[in-house]
Amino acid sequence: MASWQETFSELKSQYVQRSTDRLAQIIELFTKLLSNPLNKDLANQLSRHYHWLAGSGSMYGFQRVSALGVEGEKLCETIMRHNGPASPADLERMKLLLQELSTQFTGGDEAPETTNLGKVRTVAHSGRQEVLVIDDDQKDLESLKKMVEENDFGFRSARSFATTIGELEKRMPEGMILEIPLPDGDAYELVERIRAMPGGDEMAIIIVSKQTGFLDKVRSIHCGADAHFEKPIDAKAMFRRLRYLLDKRYQETPRILSVEDDPDQAAFIRAFLESAGYQVRTCTDPKNFESYMSAFQPDLVLLDVMLPGMTGYELARYVRQDERHATLPILFLTTQGQIDARIESARAGGDDHLVKPVPPALLLSSVSSRLERARFLKTLLHRDGLTSLLNHTSFMEQANTVIAQRKRHAGFTVLMLLDIDYFRSINERHGYPGGDKVLVALSLLLRRRLRQSDIIGRYAGDEFAIIAEGLDEKEALALSSRLIADFAAIQHSTLSHAGFYATCSSGIAVLDAKTMTVETWVKSAFRALQEAKAAGRNCAVTFREEMNSVSK
Repeated sequence: MASWQETFSELKSQYVQRSTDRLAQIIELFTKLLSNPLNKDLANQLSRHYHWLAGSGSMYGFQRVSALGVEGEKLCETIMRHNGPASPADLERMKLLLQELSTQFTGGDEAPETTNLGKVRTVAHSGRQEVLVIDDDQKDLESLKKMVEENDFGFRSARSFATTIGELEKRMPEGMILEIPLPDGDAYELVERIRAMPGGDEMAIIIVSKQTGFLDKVRSIHCGADAHFEKPIDAKAMFRRLRYLLDKRYQETPRILSVEDDPDQAAFIRAFLESAGYQVRTCTDPKNFESYMSAFQPDLVLLDVMLPGMTGYELARYVRQDERHATLPILFLTTQGQIDARIESARAGGDDHLVKPVPPALLLSSVSSRLERARFLKTLLHRDGLTSLLNHTSFMEQANTVIAQRKRHAGFTVLMLLDIDYFRSINERHGYPGGDKVLVALSLLLRRRLRQSDIIGRYAGDEFAIIAEGLDEKEALALSSRLIADFAAIQHSTLSHAGFYATCSSGIAVLDAKTMTVETWVKSAFRALQEAKAAGRNCAVTFREEMNSVSK
C-alpha cells in the first residue's frame, strides 16, 4: 500500500493539472466579461471557479491560491450585486488577481502529516484484559483487587510512583486504576509520564481520589486521565466506564461518508482520512445520497454545502427526520464562514461547521471527537447499564437483521435463551446486590466463552439471549451445556455471605428463515426453555415442533 506521502504527491499532481485547465477556463470567461461587462451569468460562472480554488488550494499546499480564490469569489459577488456593468476598477482588480494566480502552481508545501489524533486502532483480542492498580493502602488495594477480579480482569498492583514505572517497563496493561495521593510523587505527573511511554497512549487510566474539588478533576483531565472518580467509589459506574474505555480498542473501523462534488477535495478528504485508519466512501452526486446511506451505514457524514441540485442543509434535514440517525454526527465542510451560514448549519442538525480550506489536523480532530461522542451515546442507548450487554431493543434489532441476512444466504443460526434458576429466591436471600453479582457473573462468562461474532444481550431481568451463526442444533446444545456447567461452578460472594452458587437453564431454537419471524423464533426458544425448567432446571433443551401442542 502506498504511503501517505506518495498518495499525496500523486493527488497533488492531478490537482495542479486540473487547476491549470481551470485557470485557462477562468481567463477565457474573464476575456468574455471584458467584452460584455453587463453579463451577470459570466460573473456567476467565474464565481463558481473561484469558489473551487478557495476550498481546495490549501489542501494541496497552495495557501495563496485559496486566498486568491476567496478574493475572486467576493469580487464576482460584488459584480453580480451591482445593477449596472462591472466597473473598470473591479475588472482591473480581477486582471491583477489572475496574473498572480498564473504564477502559483509551481510549488506547494509538503503533505500534511497524519497523527495519532483520531487514529483508529484495531487490536486482536487475546485473553483477559489486565488492569494495574496503584494504591499504597493495603486494605484499599485488597478491595480494588476483589472488584477487578469480579469484573473478570487480570490484576496487577503497585504501591508507589517508582514501582509503577517498574511494572510498566515489564509489560503495559490495558487499563490502570490510580488512587491518589501517592507516597513518593505527584500522581498527575505520573499519568503524563505514562502517556509519553511507548504504548502509554493506548491505556485506559482512571484516577480515584478523596480530593473532590473541581480543580482536581480538571487536573485529571489535563494530565491525560480518562476518568476521575471520588471516594467512596461507585464501583458499578467505575467499571462500566473502564469496560467502555477498553472496548474502544476493539471497535470496528469507523465508516465515514463524504458528500463532495469537487473531485480534488473529495480525493484529498478520502486519502487523508483513510491514512488515519478510517473507511471512507465518497458520494459525488447528492441524488445518490439515500442509496449510499442505506448500503454503507456510515458512522459519520461530511457534507459540502454547495452541491448540484440541492444543498447540504437539505441533506442534513433529511437525515435528521429518521430517528435511527439521531446520534449520527454530521459535519459541514464549506467556504461559507459567515455567522448566517453557521446558524443555518445548526438549524439543519449539523454537529460542526468547518470552513474550507480546513486544516487537516482540525479535520482529523473534529472527526475523531465526534465519532467518540457518538459511540458513547450509542453505548448508553443500546447497552444494558449493569452487564454492558445489548439491551432488549437492540438485541431484537440485531435478530431482525440476522433473519434478513439468512433469507438471502442460507446457513445454520441458533438462538439460545438462558434464564437464572430461582432468581427471585436469590434476591430474597442475598439482597439485590447479591442478585446483581449473579447477573454480572453470567454476563462475564458469556463474554469470555463466546465468540466476538456472537450476538449477546440481556433479554429481560434474569434472561440472557445469544444468537450464534454457524452452529447446528447439536453444536448449540453442547455449547449451552458447557455454559450451564461453567456457571454452576462459579462461587458468588456478598458482604453478608461467604459464598453461594446459582444455576441456569437454556432453551435453544434453530432459525428457519423461510418460515420464522423474530417473534416466532423467540417464542420457540422460550418454549424450549420452559421444557428445560420442567425437566429439573440446570439443563439445556432444543425446540421441537411437538412442544407447541403441549399446554403451557
